[in-house]
Amino acid sequence: MKSLLIFFITIFSFQLFAQHTLKVEVSGIKKIEGSIEVCLFDSPDNYMKEAVKCFWIDVEKEMMECRFDSLSSVEYAVVIIQDLNGNKDLDTNFMGIPKEPYGFSNNPSTTFGPPSFEGASFSVDGNKTIAIRLK
Repeated sequence: MKSLLIFFITIFSFQLFAQHTLKVEVSGIKKIEGSIEVCLFDSPDNYMKEAVKCFWIDVEKEMMECRFDSLSSVEYAVVIIQDLNGNKDLDTNFMGIPKEPYGFSNNPSTTFGPPSFEGASFSVDGNKTIAIRLK
């Protein structure tokens, strides 16, 4: 009985601290120029404020992909912008509407602004691939 308990504790600990990989496939790239910023968020508190992991990729083709390694089993949301002019920022018009391509995990509607963390979040409980289409 004691060895069975140790077995279950070990399995639970492995799942709790397991490291996973998230592959993000980006489509909808209309202009092969500039770079895309891919940011990963892990809570509603830091969503679109402070990313857990974030990096830039030069745009070389109409579909790009990137990977986040060593992730824990939690909820995440991904936000992507394509910076066409190299200023490392999402340019918007006078009303705050983006003038450069962007995308969110789960590809939610953005008619009334960016989605909430809950609208863009997904679970990572193993190696996972998600697809995001730029708008």
